[in-house]
Amino acid sequence: MSVRSPARPQRPASAELQRRRDLRRRKRVHFAAQLWSLLLLLSASAGLGWLLLRHGWLLRTPEQVQLTSRSPFNREQVISAAGLRFPVALLSLDGASLQQRLGAKLPVEDIRLQRQLWPPQLLIDLRLRQAVARAVRHTPQGRETGYVDRTGAWISRAQQQQARGEAVPALRVLGWQPRHAGTIALLLRELPPAAAISQMEFRRNGELWMQSRALGPVRFGSLDQRLPRQLEVLSHLAEQQPLAQEPTQALDLSDPERPELMLVPPKSSEN
Repeated sequence: MSVRSPARPQRPASAELQRRRDLRRRKRVHFAAQLWSLLLLLSASAGLGWLLLRHGWLLRTPEQVQLTSRSPFNREQVISAAGLRFPVALLSLDGASLQQRLGAKLPVEDIRLQRQLWPPQLLIDLRLRQAVARAVRHTPQGRETGYVDRTGAWISRAQQQQARGEAVPALRVLGWQPRHAGTIALLLRELPPAAAISQMEFRRNGELWMQSRALGPVRFGSLDQRLPRQLEVLSHLAEQQPLAQEPTQALDLSDPERPELMLVPPKSSEN
């Protein structure tokens, strides 16, 4: 004879359904509370960030702009060139724009900016572009005088005037163009001291001429791969007894293997 266990009472279906609904509702409430807390935190962070950018870490006076000891410019020159207006939020400064403005107004080849949050300061490190030659170029507005640095890059007169106390270089570069910068940089490195070059002239016909205190006018002709060899020959000739040239003669090195004396062509007025 088998004994049957008593049947468990069945929970009404409506009670189970209600329990599930309550569970889902509690989950939604919990999720909404978490989302609301996150939104509040993000809003507070954004507001705090805005306040710091707008009102925190302010540069209130020019004295908060510090220059490195090697800077050739004073604080007023740098602030004017950078276009800074006080007060200004330190964190809102656009470093790239500042560097661009400084490079356009001052003859500098290296610009480094550093923000210091406490005490609030802007640290500026500038390296001067040294003018090594006076220069002349032709622009749509006419003839312009300026300078070039050791890389052959142009320095305007306005830029150079900012570098007070800098000696005026004796070397002259006539007919400067951007495409000549690499050649000028090479010549500045490789010109033999014995030749005592006082002037480089890039003529509109593509020829390079130089004025040597030891050899007089020197024609290099069109710029090409022979330039290093031409400089070697120039050095060799300059170290020898100076050539007995007539005032109307020039040394022609357009073919460096066959240096010749030639008549000096009429001086153009383009430079």
